[in-house]
Amino acid sequence: MVIRPLALALAAGLLAGCAVGPDYRAAAPAPVQLQHAQVEGVFAADSPVAGWWRQFDDPVLERLVGDALAANPDLRIAITRVRAARAVFVERRLDPWPHVTAGADQLRTRQAAGVDGERVTTEEYSLGFDAAWELDLFGRLRRGAEAARADLEAEQASLEDVQVSVAAEVARNYFLLRGVQKRIAVAEQTLANLHDTLRLTETRRDLGAGSELDVQSSRAQLKQIEAGIPLLETSAARARHRLAVLLGLQPGALDPLLAPRPTPAYAKALPLGDTRELLRQRADVRMAERHLAAATARVGVATADLFPRISIGGFAGFVSGDFSGLVAGGNQAWSLAPSIRWAAFDFGSVRARLRAAEAGADGAAVAYEKAVLAALEDTENSLVDYARHQERLRIVADQAAAARRAEQLAQAGYREGAADFLLLLDAQRTQLAADDALADAEAAVNIAAVGVYKALGGAGTAGEGGLASLAR
Repeated sequence: MVIRPLALALAAGLLAGCAVGPDYRAAAPAPVQLQHAQVEGVFAADSPVAGWWRQFDDPVLERLVGDALAANPDLRIAITRVRAARAVFVERRLDPWPHVTAGADQLRTRQAAGVDGERVTTEEYSLGFDAAWELDLFGRLRRGAEAARADLEAEQASLEDVQVSVAAEVARNYFLLRGVQKRIAVAEQTLANLHDTLRLTETRRDLGAGSELDVQSSRAQLKQIEAGIPLLETSAARARHRLAVLLGLQPGALDPLLAPRPTPAYAKALPLGDTRELLRQRADVRMAERHLAAATARVGVATADLFPRISIGGFAGFVSGDFSGLVAGGNQAWSLAPSIRWAAFDFGSVRARLRAAEAGADGAAVAYEKAVLAALEDTENSLVDYARHQERLRIVADQAAAARRAEQLAQAGYREGAADFLLLLDAQRTQLAADDALADAEAAVNIAAVGVYKALGGAGTAGEGGLASLAR
């Protein structure tokens, strides 16, 4: 009686190499040829340094990014998801192996015995080990483990994607803040000049060389600049608060560190590295590909439900009607029981689940194609954006230099009485607009550089943070 179940188990083990459903093979991404990566003087083929933010030579930025990669709340959430996925994978990986549990039971039965109907109470005690083993003939458990592994790898890619996004968001807000701070400085310097102009117009009016119109026009220009400063200060406060939250701190905690300081625009050729490997570098593309692998494996799980499930259960231990003598040698017992379960009369539900799994795999394939196209679009747009912002910066710098010279000439002419006040007022207004545009253009160049590195997959970002090691 024992030989037959054992023979069945052996035969099942020999057949366990079979696995129904499609076998997933990841396609090797084709080398990418970016159209806008060959602008001479703007981009370089050199590899970026580890941690792209270090190329800006700004110690404050380096500290902010490092602290964010060690304490950002979104990163902490992503790490918990990696841990959860790893636990599920470990569980699925152990499913094909026998599961053994220890237990003790007491069974009390009261039933009629004999022809007189007298009710008799009997007791039975058991102590030992129970074992259950599903023979994975058709690969249901194996496909489940494949899906769990792909889910884990997708979460790991998602963690890398969050790292890239956090570093880029910190750098973007940092350069936005520096740009606004410089615009505030420009406005305050302009205010100082306008106060001098106002005093000059008042003096000329008192001497009879000027008019009240000049005085009021100068005062109106001054108040216009004053009115814009609170809005700029609001934008600066928002950027400081955002940076603090990105680092897992309360708003305002970084205000001393974020005091104004010079932050020039990135003026060297931006090193891109090997852009042909773009799709391998993008964590979001790898995540989509792993989701496709998991969905494909789940088709195999659903397909295996069309076939019987064969399991072997067993018990080894002691069974007795007397608890005091339960572990006596004569009470040793064991059992071995193979079983077969098959959804022979529920194929409608099984096939419906299979169609759902196949639809999920088809959707994951389209999502992967979409992720590839989105990555290419994002990268091309970021390259164009950076190149055009560099071009705009050169033009705006020339404009600002010309506007400052024009204002100086108008100021001198007005003091000497050779120029009309309206000419001076227009020159001052033009200078303010040009200097403000220059500050904005310098910040925009740095922000665009951040966008390029984010689009390239955040070269050197993965593994920079202290949190990432906790998810491994």
